[in-house]
Amino acid sequence: MEYLSSARWYKTCLSLLVKHYADLCLLVTALLWGINIPVVKYAVTKMDALSFNALRMLLSTTTLGLILWLEVLWMRKRASAETEENKPDSKLINASVSDWIPVVIFSLLSGLFYPLAFMHGIDRTTAGNTALLLATMPVWTALLSRLFLKEKLLRLTWFGLLVTFVGTALIIQAKGSVDLTSVYFVGNLLILLGAMIWASATVISTPLLKRISPLKLAFVSALLTTPIHVGMNFAMIARQWTVWTQSSVLACTLYSGILSTGVAYATWHYGVRRLGGSHSAVYQNVVTMVAVMLSWMVLGEPVLVLQIVGGAIAIVGLFILRRSRR
Repeated sequence: MEYLSSARWYKTCLSLLVKHYADLCLLVTALLWGINIPVVKYAVTKMDALSFNALRMLLSTTTLGLILWLEVLWMRKRASAETEENKPDSKLINASVSDWIPVVIFSLLSGLFYPLAFMHGIDRTTAGNTALLLATMPVWTALLSRLFLKEKLLRLTWFGLLVTFVGTALIIQAKGSVDLTSVYFVGNLLILLGAMIWASATVISTPLLKRISPLKLAFVSALLTTPIHVGMNFAMIARQWTVWTQSSVLACTLYSGILSTGVAYATWHYGVRRLGGSHSAVYQNVVTMVAVMLSWMVLGEPVLVLQIVGGAIAIVGLFILRRSRR
C-alpha cells in the first residue's frame, strides 16, 4: 500500500514536471540572471566591463558548444527511429542563405547590440533606473509580437503583463533608487534601447525556434558574435590579464560565462520555443525579485514592506499570465 502511494506521488510529480517544464526552465533562467547581477557588479569593479563581457562570452560559447555536442550524440541514438522529416533540425541543415538571414539578425541583436547597449548604459545611469527600464521588456515583446507576428493576446494576458510590471516597479522604487532626471538621460536611453533590442531578438527567435533547437540557436548566436567582442577588446584584455586571473574575478567570469550566458541562454530559448515570446518575456521581471532576495539573504539588506507588496503583485501577474495560456 505504501509502495503504491509512493509510486502515485512520483507519477504525479513527473506529470507536473513535464507539464510545467517550460516554466521551470524560465524560472531557472531568472534565478541564474538574478544571481548574475551582483556577480557582474563585483567583477566590473576589478576590471574593464567590456573586457569582462568578452571573456565570459568566450566561456559561454565553449559551454554551449559542449552541451550541443552532447545533444547531437543523444539525437543520433534516436535517429534510427525517426525519418528525416521528423528531425527537428533537418530544415536548418539544408537551409539556404536566405534562411540564415534571420539567424544572423537575431545573433547581432541579442549577442552584440544588446550587451553593448547594456554595458554602456549601466555606466551612465543608476541601478534602479536600469532595473525599471529593463522591466519594460515584456511590454515591448508583446507589442512587437502583435505587430510583426500577428500574435493575438487575450485581454487577460495584457492585464497580467500590466500587473507584473506594476509589481516589479514597486519592488524597484521601494528604496527610492529610481531617478529619471536629465542627468541620466543618455544612460536611460541606452538601457531603454537595450530593452527594445532584446524584445526584438525574442520576437525574431520565436519563428526560428520552430525549426532550430534552442541549444543550436544559442550556440550559433554566440559563435557569430563572440569573435567581435574579443576583437574589439583584445588589447584591454591583454593589459588586464593578471587582474582576470585573480581567484575572485575568475570565479565571477566562470559563473557568468558558463551558467548565466551559457546554460541560461539555452533554457531561455527553450522557454520561448514552448510558450512564445510574450509569455516568456515576463520572466525577465522575476530577475528583480531574485536580486532582492539575494540582497536579503547574502548581504543582510532589509526587505521593505513595499518590496513584499510588489513581489506579491508580480507573482499574481505571473499566475494571471499562466491562466491566460489555458
